[in-house]
Amino acid sequence: MSEKVYGSRCTACGKVSYPGHAVCPACGGEEFEAVAVEGEGKVLTYTDVYALAIDYETRYLRLAIVEFEGELRATGQPEDPAPQIGKRVRATIGTVRQVGDRGIEGLIFVPA
Repeated sequence: MSEKVYGSRCTACGKVSYPGHAVCPACGGEEFEAVAVEGEGKVLTYTDVYALAIDYETRYLRLAIVEFEGELRATGQPEDPAPQIGKRVRATIGTVRQVGDRGIEGLIFVPA
């Protein structure tokens, strides 16, 4: 398991994006520096996705959008059976999907 997930900060205007972009959506800049997606934030919204690819072994996938300091918003999987809008969560890294013997890592949000 890796230790961090990274977004990018535009060196021209400071806009932070996750995932990163080739061109800054705020100013059109093309140079970025890596910034770790970590710490605490609040749940802006969440949803359950039922239209998954056939190779998913789960019936549905719950996703949440969390806002962190500096206006960074990131999508990940909440590890909370009863997520709530406005609830404080902490970003962690973990296996979000298994493909055969290989685990795919991503953001998991746990209650703060």
